[in-house]
Amino acid sequence: MTRIAVINKEKCQPEKCGHLCYKVCPSVRAGRETISFDPPDNKATIHESLCSGVAICVKKCPFKCITVINLPEELEKETTHRYGINSFKLYRLPMPRIGQVMGLVGQNGSGKSTTLNILKGKIRPNLGKYDDPPEWDDVIEHYRGTLAQTYFQKLVNEEFRIVLKPQSVDQLPRVIKGNVSDLLTKVDERGIKDELIESFSLKEVLNRNINKLSGGELQRLAIAATIARDAEVYLFDEPTSYLDVQERVKISRYINQMKSPKRTIIVVEHDLAMLDYLSDQVHMFYGVSGAYGIVSHPFSVRDGINIFLDGYIPSENMRFRPEPIIFKKASFEDRTTSHRLAIKFGDMTKEFDSFSLSVKGGELFKGEVVGIIGPNGIGKTTFVKMLANVLEPTTISEKIQLLTNISDEGDVHEKDTKTDLRLLISHKPQYLFTESEEIVEEYLRDINPVILSSAWHKSEILTPLSITRLLDSKLNSLSGGELQRVAITACLARKSHLYLLDEPSAYISSEDRVTVAKVIKRVTNHYEMPAIVVEHDVMMLNFLSDRLIVFGGKSGISGRSSRIMSLQVGMNEFLRKMGVTFRQDPKTLRPRVNKKDSQRDKKQKAEGKYFVIA
Repeated sequence: MTRIAVINKEKCQPEKCGHLCYKVCPSVRAGRETISFDPPDNKATIHESLCSGVAICVKKCPFKCITVINLPEELEKETTHRYGINSFKLYRLPMPRIGQVMGLVGQNGSGKSTTLNILKGKIRPNLGKYDDPPEWDDVIEHYRGTLAQTYFQKLVNEEFRIVLKPQSVDQLPRVIKGNVSDLLTKVDERGIKDELIESFSLKEVLNRNINKLSGGELQRLAIAATIARDAEVYLFDEPTSYLDVQERVKISRYINQMKSPKRTIIVVEHDLAMLDYLSDQVHMFYGVSGAYGIVSHPFSVRDGINIFLDGYIPSENMRFRPEPIIFKKASFEDRTTSHRLAIKFGDMTKEFDSFSLSVKGGELFKGEVVGIIGPNGIGKTTFVKMLANVLEPTTISEKIQLLTNISDEGDVHEKDTKTDLRLLISHKPQYLFTESEEIVEEYLRDINPVILSSAWHKSEILTPLSITRLLDSKLNSLSGGELQRVAITACLARKSHLYLLDEPSAYISSEDRVTVAKVIKRVTNHYEMPAIVVEHDVMMLNFLSDRLIVFGGKSGISGRSSRIMSLQVGMNEFLRKMGVTFRQDPKTLRPRVNKKDSQRDKKQKAEGKYFVIA
């Protein structure tokens, strides 16, 4: 067996715990200096070659900063990179293939971004020798006889150019200034600016400043700017975040059509339907988040995604998840949880200099989740912000009326009409960037003092969303997926009459999206309070929603909402407008997008069934 010991240096506080891990370590008691505390900060270091692997230190560490894992010895020969002693370790690499689209899928913190940085040349793989990193010649020799050898030789000899579409597009306005047109003109090395503007629906925002773009508009711009550059290797990190279904299909189709005998294309994607649609082969990433990641051997896209859902790789005899991800058979029946009214809101409008929004009023029932779906730049986030009192409506026919209340004990009761009750709204915004150095534990305690001591909160929110191990981390040190899970936890932890969640699946892995949906449903059912969720992942929305609001209009110019409608009517209405048809895979029941103008696509459109149940 080979042993990995990972220590979160930010969490390690030896002056507070009194070197407890050293005191309880059986190897230290046996006379081996397995754990040391080195100046200047005296943070703990575990020497893996001396560690017995009993892992008592993991259980006793009060700050939960130690992880110890035992792995097969033969895996050590396939080490790709390690950041340092007691740091994240990556095993294997995807084999870049010219003329194909390679899809990468896996849990957050399993090494996908590290892999992209290696393939981009930003990180030179040290093969696990962090204290004496090898030169490029040694790395190339290590991969002799594989596709990686050829790739790294060309990388070192600068025989090709690599461009990367980054993951966090919501941070682009911080580093790129000016308007959309100027940026595209600047990066248009292939002379395809006009084609990209048309293909990615950027015409309406050409003269708009980049810091005024929505999440979906920023994503489309980032992808267009990446494709406009002349390169042989294109790396796309989560290209469908913030995009609506039609745009996801359109961009997936465009990326797939970029294949050529001179290009290598690699895509990290969490939307399994889109990964299926755009990829030729798939590599899975698995392991322990933040500790180690293993890259699977390549599979055909259909087999790879089905294996990923099952959580077991037969060819490697490896189970990387305790249980499979099971998609239930889709049901479009009216699933309203209750017919007891909770909240009413009237028709409202919002006028900006270049955009107008009109929203129809509606009624929300206790314990129900109403999904919002529609194209980007159409006003979904604006509507949520008006409900959250972040934006003031230009006109409103009837203010939001509260028909229920929450007692100090958390119980729900009918509103006393003689009492003026303040509407409590919990809002998780679309963008989550923060520079705060506040500790996660303090942040959550400020929101709800009992969240960490309440057994219900622990079992229904903290544990499913894997928040416990993040409690000692600073907010500004979290990854996109970690920050998203903390923000969802904070939203659901507040005592509220209405929960508003704007794109909770952004940066969340495929397996965690199912968990997030379950947590939202449990909280709304438990408190018997409604939630409104803006979401673009069709399967998550179908799994989560009781009813739907469908937004339409002209992106960036005007938007309007439908009345709240049943899930069946709403989903078919939306997909009809998008011109996209879905089906369920008969084996796994996962959603699959039909190829445009395929026989199945034409048949479903003719029948008016835009989502066919297996």
